[in-house]
Amino acid sequence: MTKTEHPDRLVLHIAGADRTGVTARLTEIIAQEDAALINIGQSVLNGYLMLSAVVDLPKNSYALRKILFAVADLGLRLEVMPFKHAAESAEVSEAPALAVTLLGPLSTGKATAEITRFLAERHMNIREIRSLSDVELNGLELIADLPSGTDLKPFELASLRGELLRLGMQLGVDLAVQKDDIFRRTKRLVCMDVDSTFVKGEFIDELAELVGVKEQVAAITARAMRGEIDFKGALTERVKLLEGLPFERARSLIDKFELTPGAEQWVKKLQSLGYRIGLVSGGFTFFVDVLKQRFGLDFAFANELEVEGGKLTGRVRGAIVDGERKAQVLKDMAQVYSCRLEQSIAIGDGANDILMLQTAGLGIAFRAKPKLQEVASFSLNHHERLDTLLYLMGWNERDLRTV
Repeated sequence: MTKTEHPDRLVLHIAGADRTGVTARLTEIIAQEDAALINIGQSVLNGYLMLSAVVDLPKNSYALRKILFAVADLGLRLEVMPFKHAAESAEVSEAPALAVTLLGPLSTGKATAEITRFLAERHMNIREIRSLSDVELNGLELIADLPSGTDLKPFELASLRGELLRLGMQLGVDLAVQKDDIFRRTKRLVCMDVDSTFVKGEFIDELAELVGVKEQVAAITARAMRGEIDFKGALTERVKLLEGLPFERARSLIDKFELTPGAEQWVKKLQSLGYRIGLVSGGFTFFVDVLKQRFGLDFAFANELEVEGGKLTGRVRGAIVDGERKAQVLKDMAQVYSCRLEQSIAIGDGANDILMLQTAGLGIAFRAKPKLQEVASFSLNHHERLDTLLYLMGWNERDLRTV
């Protein structure tokens, strides 16, 4: 007999309507009978308890009989199984695990079936499933172990994530794929794009309307967001069309802009937990700085429009905040606030955000252009609220009500 075999080891499964004192009664009997509690876990789903325990019971002990009577007295069911495959079970897997988050209409089971089949076909074992919703099933978190011995390279994770995100889009659900490591649960820094992310619409397009060139500017904006043209060149070309616009008329647009639904709640909940939050925008400082002050954000970076004689000159002052600059700001802020890049979140919607999302520990494409979705950790297409992103941190509806 090998040292990993345990002839007296059993697995107990207790199930039924949840009630107070079940775990206490089980462990009391184990203690009284000098048995050994090897492992234990339990969950409650819609008021129904599922408790499993691995125990070593001494020979000639009355422990099992006492447990059976106690469980029956509590109105629950007990299933007893011999503990097998001890050598395999005793080993702690060194293979990485992935956290796959599903958000959307899940009550039909179709999306969950397709996603879990995808994981099974790649020999990934789902170790844990957690509901993120209270009433209707619209959020699930799956923790899946990769096959033993797997060393997931960054490009392999990106490929796997891309396949899953595309599947999610086909199924009409939003889906995130992250490594289930300590950094997933210890995020500290958030960098957000502004236009079409923190606020609705594109500010420069509305400035252009004041000058009568909105269609021209909007066309250039769309091409830049899709990554078809260089952002610096696109910005220079658009700003030139604004030449002569009175600065006060430009400022008058600030109060007309609407926040993305859930943006204020997203910021307040993260601030209450000590997150550092800032804006990194290809837009303009006079607008972005107002948002920073209004919401008490920690930092804001954007482009500065040159003004002479109270009018826009059609030029940008200083360095342009393009994709490379956004990624560098994220790195700089991580140093300023003494956190690792793995603890950062970046959110954007266009090609100008690609490098920032690739640099962050969690890159989120928010109702984004296809080019950005291809590199994101998470793509939110079917939800309009920014605070939906809180579920990616492992929070559920109950958590969100208490924060």
